[in-house]
Amino acid sequence: MTTTTTTTTPVAKRYELGARAASGRYPVATLDGRPAGDIHRFHGEWYARPQGHAEESRHGDKDAAAKHLVDLVDSGATDPAAVPAKAPATAAQGIVPWLSPRLKPTRRNILSAGIALARVAELAWLPEDEDGNTTGYPGSDNPWMLKCLLSGHYVMRWWSHLRGRNGDNTPRPVWRHEGCIDFEDQAAKVAALVGEPPSVCPCQEVTHPTAAEDIGKLLDQAERARKADDIDTLRPLLTQLLAPCPASSSRAESMKTFLPKPKN
Repeated sequence: MTTTTTTTTPVAKRYELGARAASGRYPVATLDGRPAGDIHRFHGEWYARPQGHAEESRHGDKDAAAKHLVDLVDSGATDPAAVPAKAPATAAQGIVPWLSPRLKPTRRNILSAGIALARVAELAWLPEDEDGNTTGYPGSDNPWMLKCLLSGHYVMRWWSHLRGRNGDNTPRPVWRHEGCIDFEDQAAKVAALVGEPPSVCPCQEVTHPTAAEDIGKLLDQAERARKADDIDTLRPLLTQLLAPCPASSSRAESMKTFLPKPKN
């Protein structure tokens, strides 16, 4: 009996992928060096932004995203000489700057954001990019641009690493980043910067709740506003729940009471 073996010729890659930038984006170019745009991963999917444009398209994997950009250049749909456009700050920030516009302001996302924002403040990180824009909580397994308040460096971090594991709040890794101050001096400087946080909001313009009862009421109001697509009502509620506050640690502790209980 004769068997026939078939071989599949691999499809030649039509793009060059550059090193990942601090923003988490990979520059894409055609094989002859023409810039095509950039791609990045978010929640398991890949997004492609053509050169000179701010809008993005969603794709199933890295290769599909990069190939889409090269196809646009080859078809003449984009100008490879164009300077990449920068999205307006308001568009990048969404409803409020403390929650990524890619995360819907659901009850769970609000709670996760409030807890994460409080913790990064305790660790002397500031959610901010190199242009001074606030970077909203992007989800636990997506890159988050933070400013290290110990050294002034801007570093990409993941909340799933900063929050610790199995009830241990110690970040993984404990080491902060290349170029930070000496490890032996870090704990003392964090303590000096953070100080002893108050248990009640001292802010003048906006009152941020720290009691679970008050947080629960705001969460219910935010959910109704979200379902009604009432952004004008939702924005101040999110500000109370997520905006920076010296008592954000107490607010986060109360928020944790609303999280689903782990199954035994």
